[in-house]
Amino acid sequence: MTQITFGYSDTEDRIWLSISTGMRFWLTRRLVAGFLPKVADLLEKTVPGGDIPNALDPGQRIALEHAEAMEDDPEGKPAMELNKETRAPGQPAPSAPPRLLTSLSFSAKGEHCTLILLPDDPKGRITLKRLEFHRLLGALVRSAHGARWQLSGLPGWLRHEPPAARPNA
Repeated sequence: MTQITFGYSDTEDRIWLSISTGMRFWLTRRLVAGFLPKVADLLEKTVPGGDIPNALDPGQRIALEHAEAMEDDPEGKPAMELNKETRAPGQPAPSAPPRLLTSLSFSAKGEHCTLILLPDDPKGRITLKRLEFHRLLGALVRSAHGARWQLSGLPGWLRHEPPAARPNA
């Protein structure tokens, strides 16, 4: 299982992304600000359920999908674990500094999404289920919010806002 951790360096004014495989990357404010609106748009265009008669519009379906992904599961396991170490026990801290990313892209096909960090390297791709990908985006937005980056152009479902109260069923 691949674990991904985000953090913020105030000395660099960059978000770092660390993968349990040992790869580490810097994400700049400009890169994140350009990436998030595009990924939100593609997720909305590929959200399942459009073939169901009288389905909600894609904006409403993606908002529900994201909200459900960000909730704890029925057994109480948190959707995102905060401040968790991603290295295996006994594994030394990575000695190489994070690599500065100059591009960031992703694809969405069916129930899976792929974050493409290094287009020419298969190890530079992270494929996740849509639910897990929403959690990755939520963690990235949370890190950007904690860095006090003012990200514009994000849809309401992706902005760092407390979830709206759901009516009782």
